[in-house]
Amino acid sequence: MTQIKQDVTSTQNAKTAVIIDDEFDARRIISKYLERYFPQIVILGEAASKEEGLKLLRTVKPDIVFLDINLGDGSGFELMDNLKDLEASVIFTTAFDNYAVQAFRYHALDYLLKPIDPDAFEEAVRHALSMTSADQATNIQQWMAHYGYSERKLAVPTSEGLRFIQLDVIVFMEADSSYCTINLNDGKQVLVSRPLKYFSDKLEGDRVFLRTHKSFIINMNYLQEYVKEDGGAFKLTSGHSIPISRQKKDEVLKEMNNFFL
Repeated sequence: MTQIKQDVTSTQNAKTAVIIDDEFDARRIISKYLERYFPQIVILGEAASKEEGLKLLRTVKPDIVFLDINLGDGSGFELMDNLKDLEASVIFTTAFDNYAVQAFRYHALDYLLKPIDPDAFEEAVRHALSMTSADQATNIQQWMAHYGYSERKLAVPTSEGLRFIQLDVIVFMEADSSYCTINLNDGKQVLVSRPLKYFSDKLEGDRVFLRTHKSFIINMNYLQEYVKEDGGAFKLTSGHSIPISRQKKDEVLKEMNNFFL
């Protein structure tokens, strides 16, 4: 079901949008929100599958694309792979929250979870309307820095030479005298013949990694809970409890609050 709703020639000065989602109710809700909050935006068309979406976007050139990630005959990412010259602001929609990093690798402007919250929708569209291409590129970089998405790797000295560990799989590091143990998200540990300060210096300026204590550095993307008792501690998604230095507590909590929304 590819549906072109407007004559493209009559929308030259208007902001335009396309909705690609395999769920009728999802398309209806997005249309309703646009009509309610942004009546100036013209919906050029709708599509219910990847192939229909491709046909639609090869026919019309919208300013904004609302794109479901899980389509019946493929994914929104596969659709994007076939439209390298797409200049629209893409707002991904999905019922699952595990696609965020991948969405922003595809230069998405925003990422909305279903059921779509009207306030989040309004904020995302206002953002899209105010963005230039240069702004969008900057937005992607800032988002990736904030959430810690990185393909950078940490060079870890070993007895054989160097091992390169991707930063986003490191959960925390723990000092062990003149050694350091790096704990990974698969449960494995890497013992390194370097003190924790060696890695603290290398990671200086990377706001994802936080030194909470003289013996610990954590990756804040794995932070699950802050517990006040006994001087304070961080609970990680791995199940570990990481202490907070009494001397650095105010500084540590300030960094934590600056990292999270």
